[in-house]
Amino acid sequence: MGLNSSGPISLAGTTTGQSIEIENGGNGTTQISLNDTAVRTLAGVTTPGSTIIMPTNFYGKANAFTLTITSNTSNANLATLATSAGWNGTSLLNATINSSVVISASSTGNYGLTVNGSFPAGVNLTNNGYILGQGGDGGASHHFLGLPGGSGGTAMLISSAITVNNASGVIGGGGGGGGSGSFAFGSCGGPCYAGGGGGGGRTGSTNSSGGAGDPAPSYGNRPGSPGTFNGAGSGGTALGYGSPGGPGGTWGASGCAGTGGNSYGSPVPGGSGGAATSGASNITWTNVGTRYGTVG
Repeated sequence: MGLNSSGPISLAGTTTGQSIEIENGGNGTTQISLNDTAVRTLAGVTTPGSTIIMPTNFYGKANAFTLTITSNTSNANLATLATSAGWNGTSLLNATINSSVVISASSTGNYGLTVNGSFPAGVNLTNNGYILGQGGDGGASHHFLGLPGGSGGTAMLISSAITVNNASGVIGGGGGGGGSGSFAFGSCGGPCYAGGGGGGGRTGSTNSSGGAGDPAPSYGNRPGSPGTFNGAGSGGTALGYGSPGGPGGTWGASGCAGTGGNSYGSPVPGGSGGAATSGASNITWTNVGTRYGTVG
């Protein structure tokens, strides 16, 4: 919660914002002294022999826990990560995602990062890496009707109040999968040819799937390429008179429609791009940085 920035400050007592002991996680009735390590740390006066000035050194100070995320993680929950690292569940939580670290979802039904539960003293997140939703799969080809691309997943689900600094980071929904190409009849009403599969949407650490080509050997089998962290997948090529599948979308963008065949085939739509956030009303942005997809 933090101590008040003016007015009285006391070692003990049960008034939040005034009691140093409560700010340090106590109940306000335990005897403490200015020389206690936790008290000196809160005041920012840790050099032995240095004098703490009451109440000035305590104005605006907060007992905070620092969490630094240094490795790629899937389907992360911020409170769970902090608790595992030693957070007591009550102090201010300052979390940082290091540069180049990827926090991502393993499926479009999951979220790269979830922030929920109780943060009594507040929570701050500095993102220097990537928070990403899963890319949608490309639509599968078929020799009569192709399938549309899958929708990309949401990067962040936020249901608790949080302050986010994204100045050096990227937050992006997964790209939508490309639609498959559609079928076409050959010249003079000849055989039917399938289109290519759609490309997978750009994603995080788990690749999205390219759409499968038609399984019937006589119609060709031209799958789309998977979507990866580095880019969306391309649509599969088509056999004969069929049409190619559409490429997947980049982070937060819809996949492209598969090309229509001749007069017997219609374009097959791509999937929608995933959202950057869900629950944005709970976020206070100090820097919005780079975001792909809707912020809702």
